Amino acid sequence: MLRTIILREILEYLKSTKFIIGLVLTVVLITMSTFINISDYQQRQQDYHDAQKEGEKAFRYDVFREPEVLSTLVQGKDRILGNKLTFSYMNIPMRTSGYMGYFSQHESFFSGFSSVDFAFVVRVVLSLLVIFLAYNSISEEKTGGTLKLTLSNRLPRDQLLLGKFLGGLFVILGSLTLASLIAVLILVFHPAVQVTGSVLLRIICMFGASVLYLVCFYTITLFVSVAVNRPAISLMILLQIWIFLIVIYPNLSVILSKQWVKLPSAEEIAEQKRAATQPDEEEFQRIRDAFNKMVYSGERNAQVTLQNIEINAKLTELRHQVDMAYSNRLTQQVRTAQTLSLLSPAVLYDMVMQRFSKTNIEEYDNFLKGVKEAWNTYIRFFKLRYTDIEAYRNETRPEFEYPSESMGRNFTATLPQWIILFLFSVLFFTLGYVNFIRKDVR
Repeated sequence: MLRTIILREILEYLKSTKFIIGLVLTVVLITMSTFINISDYQQRQQDYHDAQKEGEKAFRYDVFREPEVLSTLVQGKDRILGNKLTFSYMNIPMRTSGYMGYFSQHESFFSGFSSVDFAFVVRVVLSLLVIFLAYNSISEEKTGGTLKLTLSNRLPRDQLLLGKFLGGLFVILGSLTLASLIAVLILVFHPAVQVTGSVLLRIICMFGASVLYLVCFYTITLFVSVAVNRPAISLMILLQIWIFLIVIYPNLSVILSKQWVKLPSAEEIAEQKRAATQPDEEEFQRIRDAFNKMVYSGERNAQVTLQNIEINAKLTELRHQVDMAYSNRLTQQVRTAQTLSLLSPAVLYDMVMQRFSKTNIEEYDNFLKGVKEAWNTYIRFFKLRYTDIEAYRNETRPEFEYPSESMGRNFTATLPQWIILFLFSVLFFTLGYVNFIRKDVR
């Protein structure tokens, strides 16, 4: 009996116009957005290699953050945060330039697709498809009288609900699987992308997160369809829930976090930097005057030059500490917004997807930590020019590296989001089940 119900539900869904329209739209968006994002990634990758070669020609320290392969599926923050940073002993910037700054010859096209990727299609298009497919799964049968007729044949209510749930779930996950296969096949066979085993493992985890996200919306939809007898009202309620969870609630959390976690103004940051460097200001003025006198006279004094480098490096580090305090405060604000919006499946889903695709803000923070370590190495390397010229000539320019999160760390960090999405699904399925068992079908 259960198998018959499942097959009937699957056939009903597959024959529906709304399913065909939703599936076609999903396939078209996945295909177009993946190709466009790969083209964008290919250009950024070329910019990355060109910038590295160009940077080797001049005596400056340019560091670059290589574009992430999975930004083709989840853009996240990978593109908008930029990936080039130039520092010296007098400055450690906290902001990167986008697309390698002036090296880039990139020109975006199809700008309407700039924010469309696999994660967007799942988060928006497929979640809406879930609602339009299942909003009337119970309520329409109740209104039409077929539910009463079906249950009059001594069909257990739990079997009917379970059959409807599994049938709809098969169709929904089948649509997700098809979309995922299309995206993965494009990546695998595209010559500009190298899909390694670790990348495939990350894609599998992202697919699992997508499954949990859609199941969460499906159980919400099923619960509303059970609780509300009229299909039109079910659809209206579900669309309002969708708008609130996808749009209103996350943006409201951002607004509240900005009110609760205040950021210092530019004037306050400047004042903090002045206060931090004030104890060394007198020494700085003395060394700077000696250095300027040396430069204007045309003399060369390694000791004065070295003192100038050291005092500037010291002041630069003090100012950088103020910048880092601001950055930490900003991170606290972001995390507060995420904490406030933990009841939004869309926010939970985005957090997991960006973490596994390495396009999240934490990955960028790791890049900045690597920049600070590279700056320390650069100062030691630069001072060799005036303390040990032979060692300086024999020393190779230090390679830039920064720590990247492992798969294990990604999973550990996102485990709360996985658990919450799972609990949401269990909660709403249980509510729907209890409501259906007690439902008056007359």
